[in-house]
Amino acid sequence: MELRGLLRTYLEGVAIWGFFGMLIYSSLGKVTIPLVFLLAVANLSTVYGEPRGYLLRAFAFLSSSVVLFLSLNGWVSGTLAVLFLFVGLAYLVSYPLYQRGNDFIPRNMLGVALAGGVIGFAVFYRPSSLKAIYFLDFLIVVALTWIAFVIGKYVSLRFGSGEVVSIETPPVEVGRTDYWLREAENAVNQFVEYANKVPLVVLVSRVAPRNVENREVERVLEPIIEYQPDLGGPLTPLWLRLLYIERERKKRRELVNELFKKIETW
Repeated sequence: MELRGLLRTYLEGVAIWGFFGMLIYSSLGKVTIPLVFLLAVANLSTVYGEPRGYLLRAFAFLSSSVVLFLSLNGWVSGTLAVLFLFVGLAYLVSYPLYQRGNDFIPRNMLGVALAGGVIGFAVFYRPSSLKAIYFLDFLIVVALTWIAFVIGKYVSLRFGSGEVVSIETPPVEVGRTDYWLREAENAVNQFVEYANKVPLVVLVSRVAPRNVENREVERVLEPIIEYQPDLGGPLTPLWLRLLYIERERKKRRELVNELFKKIETW
């Protein structure tokens, strides 16, 4: 991506976290300003995708946590410091786990943030001054953080890429007859629209030429077989989940195109 595109993505992050910063400025003070610019780095993860984007998010949240720990000023900064520490470490751990096909932590990052917020509150809130109003303040801080996460994810999914992915024509070998063509269209539709990989896997296995070894067929089908849709975690709101669904549909189209290109070499 061009430098202009990177700058625009970063400024989008500044706008998102800037809104969050305005809401908590009275509690954090001037440290809010560098905090916003550090957290905005996380928005660049939409450019580099997964799992490389996890490293950018880890840097953004861990550096923000360090800044807050170095300038502790009450329980709000302490709570956010622990919350960002949890999120940053979670993204850091997610990088090697993703390489092994495990994306459980990123799909439940809002839950990780909530756990970090609760622990931070328990550590930094003074027991001698516990009052209902302060518990309400804590819930507001956690809610605002959750809203910032959700808005950031919405922007990255909604505006991260305007490219429309279309499925290319199936290879000639698959569509020699009307019967095979209809079966291929149905298999592709089942996978793209409903994430049902079985018809597509069966079809490719059946049409593979005899001179193609089983290992080659398995290698070609591996991305399809191992694909698992990411629809967010239990705390993901419905309107954001719809964007997840569209993103996964686009990802499945890309997998089908890659599959067809490999089959054409048989």
